[in-house]
Amino acid sequence: MDKILKFSFVLILLASHVNGQSNLLNAKTPQQIGVKSDDQKKYDNTKPLEYGYIDDRDVMFGKKVWETIDLNERINFPLYYPLTSKLDRLSLFEVLRQYVNNSPEDKIKNFVFEGNDDYFKLPIGKKDIEKKFKDRGLVDGVLDTINEKYNPKKLNPGTLDFDLLIDNLIKEKKLSRKQFVEVEIESRDIKSYAIQGYWYFDKRLAELKYRLVAIGPRATPADVKVNAEKNKKKIQADAKQKAKDDGERQMTQQEDEDMQKAMANEDKNSEPTILFWIYYPSIRSVLKKQNSFNDRNSSKPVNFDDLLVSRHFNAVIYREENVNDDRSIADYKPNNALDQLLEAERVKEKIRDYEHDMWNY
Repeated sequence: MDKILKFSFVLILLASHVNGQSNLLNAKTPQQIGVKSDDQKKYDNTKPLEYGYIDDRDVMFGKKVWETIDLNERINFPLYYPLTSKLDRLSLFEVLRQYVNNSPEDKIKNFVFEGNDDYFKLPIGKKDIEKKFKDRGLVDGVLDTINEKYNPKKLNPGTLDFDLLIDNLIKEKKLSRKQFVEVEIESRDIKSYAIQGYWYFDKRLAELKYRLVAIGPRATPADVKVNAEKNKKKIQADAKQKAKDDGERQMTQQEDEDMQKAMANEDKNSEPTILFWIYYPSIRSVLKKQNSFNDRNSSKPVNFDDLLVSRHFNAVIYREENVNDDRSIADYKPNNALDQLLEAERVKEKIRDYEHDMWNY
């Protein structure tokens, strides 16, 4: 099956007719590089290949799995880079973020769901997603100072007027960087991608096939990072205040270790999670228009949709649908990464063996 996938990917490369940097050889000025001409736009094949209709009666076997695409692996680098925009190239995360930011609220609620909702029952609003991308918070005690000096109307935090007040105070430099925490999630903060997919055996084609169902970036949400940073600053301030109250003494080694331990717990509580799930068929047309980097031939880049649909990446199964409420591998193989990896391989082989056994008599 791996050979078939690799062969399919090669065909995609050969079939691509879009240059890596559009108009690079014909540009008269540097500004024209990456800008497609009218003729190029006219003949671009920017529509994804539509999924064929699959009758449930033709599916002899099916298994839904959840996988992790680790962005530290070299084969997965095209999904991670570039960390900053390069002419007509964007990272996969930037494409997803632009899709979310530019889509209307009703479309978001139809196709974007909470990261802990694997069954698409909890749609997420645009404001909630924005807080996962970018957020800020005031350090303890600063709110009282703002209300006393700059907030005669006593506006409540979280309202548009209060946010505008904070923006003005920051611009006028009446709030220092020590008084607030601001975090924005960027491409470099994405640790991995979680994907949901369905393996099925099509009896008409006599072939085991895969259909990508949903994709979600995994990182620490901005609002969680803000709260963790605020708590860490509070722990440091409380420790210094305690030492000051005790007569300007230095913190003891035990107190310093306790403070470091408390701060480490804050870091642990802000471990990466799935920011949101995007129903994959809804975003295929967007991914089709954005190219990833082709390490073998930069004049024939591969768009993100072709790359993902052809499974030109490495992923590890962390969950399969099962009778135990679809529990993850980590739930019944805890505290042992090797056992979890071996179990993931066992699940993968179980799916492959089904196709293999179809040809045994």
